[in-house]
Amino acid sequence: MRRPLSQTRKASSRRRLFIPSLPTLDPRVALAAEVAPWRSWPGLEEGRVELHYVARAGVYRAVRGLLGGRPGRVLMPAYHHGVEVEAVRAAGGEVVFYRVDADMRIDLDDLRARAGGARLVYVTHYAGFAQPIDEAAAIARELGVPLFEDCALSLFSSDQAGRPLGTTGDASCYCLYKTLPVPHGGLLRAALNLPLTRSGPPPILSTLHHAFGLALADLELRAPWLGRPMRALARGLAHRTVDTVVETVRTGTTHLDPRELDLGASMLVEHLASRFDPLAVVSRRRRNFTRLAEALADRFPIFGYPLAEGVCPLFLPVRVADKRALLEKLHARGVDAIDFWSSGDPACPDSAFPEVGELRQQVLELPCHQSLDDEAIDLLAATVQSCA
Repeated sequence: MRRPLSQTRKASSRRRLFIPSLPTLDPRVALAAEVAPWRSWPGLEEGRVELHYVARAGVYRAVRGLLGGRPGRVLMPAYHHGVEVEAVRAAGGEVVFYRVDADMRIDLDDLRARAGGARLVYVTHYAGFAQPIDEAAAIARELGVPLFEDCALSLFSSDQAGRPLGTTGDASCYCLYKTLPVPHGGLLRAALNLPLTRSGPPPILSTLHHAFGLALADLELRAPWLGRPMRALARGLAHRTVDTVVETVRTGTTHLDPRELDLGASMLVEHLASRFDPLAVVSRRRRNFTRLAEALADRFPIFGYPLAEGVCPLFLPVRVADKRALLEKLHARGVDAIDFWSSGDPACPDSAFPEVGELRQQVLELPCHQSLDDEAIDLLAATVQSCA
C-alpha cells in the first residue's frame, strides 16, 4: 500500500543531504569475511567467466569471438546506450537496429523481419527486467546464429522461470559497479569453446582513486554533516593534485576508449565482490523499488511496477514530461537522479524508432539501490513529489 504523503514529508524534515545514484562503499567491507565467492554467483557455474575493467570490453571480446574474427551483421536493439554499439563495431559487427516498444520490450516480429544475413542476435535486458529471451533464442536458432545477452544493467536478475539472466545465450556481460560498490568491473560469461584472450591489469592508482570516491560518498550518505565537506575538500584537492598525475580510466562514459578493451579487473574488485550477499542485495533493491514506486505511482508512469519475480531492479524508471527541468530541481536538492539514455548511436535516429525517441526524452532514473534505507527512500519520494 502506498505510503501517505504526510509520512514522506515527515521523513524529509530530517534533511538527509545526499541521495547517490549508485551504491556506496563502507570501508569496513574490505575487512569483512568472505560472504559469497563471486564465481559462485547464480549463473556462473557453467562456461568461462572473465573479469574486465568495464562490461564493454566483454561485449567486444564476446562479439569478436562469436563472429569468428570476421565482419558480420549483428542485430541490436534501437534502445541502447551507444558505447556498446561502438564496441560491437570495433569487434567487426555491421549493426542493424530493431524496434523496442514503449514498454522497453524488444519487438520480436521486427527482429525477425530484419534478420536477413544476420550472424549474431544481440538482446539487452534493461534495468534488471527480463526480455522474452526464450523467444529471442528461438529466432537465433532458426537463423543458425549465436545469441548475446547484454546484462550490464541486470546483474543478479532472473527470468520468471527462475533462470539467471545471461545464461540462455552463447555469451553475456554484466556491469559490476552499477549494482555493487566496487571501483570498476565488467564480467563476461561465455561458452567454453569461445576463444578469448587474457586482459592486462588496470592502473592501480586509478582503482584506488575510484574506491576512495565510493568511500567518501558513503560517508556523506551516512553522516552528511561530516561527509559533505570532506568529500568536497577531497574533490578539490584531487582535481589540483592527483588528477594531474594519475592515469584515471573512467567508467560510465558514453564512448569507447580503446584502452578499456585490454584492461582486466583489479584484485580489489574480486575481493570486494566476494563480500556481498547477492540475495541480500536483491532483497533490499526490491524493497526500495516497491516502497518508492508506491509513493510515486499516483504521479508518474513507472516501468515494471509491480515487480515481477526474479527482478533485481537497477533503478526505478519513471516517465516524466520535462525530464531536464525535474533533473535540475532534484540535483539542486541533493538527489543524484540520472538522465537515462537520452541519446544513442548516430546511425539510429529517433525518427526511425518513434517509441525509442519518446523513451529517450522521458525516462528518468531514480535510485533504489541497497545503500539506501527506508528513511532515504521516503525522503527521495518526498523530494521528487515536491519537485514535480
